[in-house]
Amino acid sequence: MSAVDDQPIVVIFEAPLGSDLYRQALRLREGILRAPLGLTVSDDELYDDGMRQHFCAVTCGAVVGTVSLRPLDEATLHLKQMAVDEAKRHMRIGAHLLAHAEAWAAQAGFRLMIAHARVGAEGFYLKLGYAQEGGASRRTPSPMCG
Repeated sequence: MSAVDDQPIVVIFEAPLGSDLYRQALRLREGILRAPLGLTVSDDELYDDGMRQHFCAVTCGAVVGTVSLRPLDEATLHLKQMAVDEAKRHMRIGAHLLAHAEAWAAQAGFRLMIAHARVGAEGFYLKLGYAQEGGASRRTPSPMCG
């Protein structure tokens, strides 16, 4: 992502389990996805993190967005733990994280990505080409076909 309208540059990195980027992403997830519900990240979730590919968006040395992908089978990924710093949401960080996740998935041979979006987040996924099916949003984007 480039600097536009004096917005800082945001770069997306892989966040290996246990790395400083991963720990920053975990704090962001906890603050955005768990704390408002009066929860903390559980041991089961931390165990599950070991089975996921983690990415984070960084600007000015700080993690401002994160997303994780977990294979469900050889063709399907579950997009989980999408979180973007509320003060940075106007910067389209979520859309760029999702595009990065989709490109990684396509290169890895996955053809379908599903996400269970929170109430209020459905519009974000629908705007980016996902279709709502039951309680999940699904997408087979063109870069993943074939």
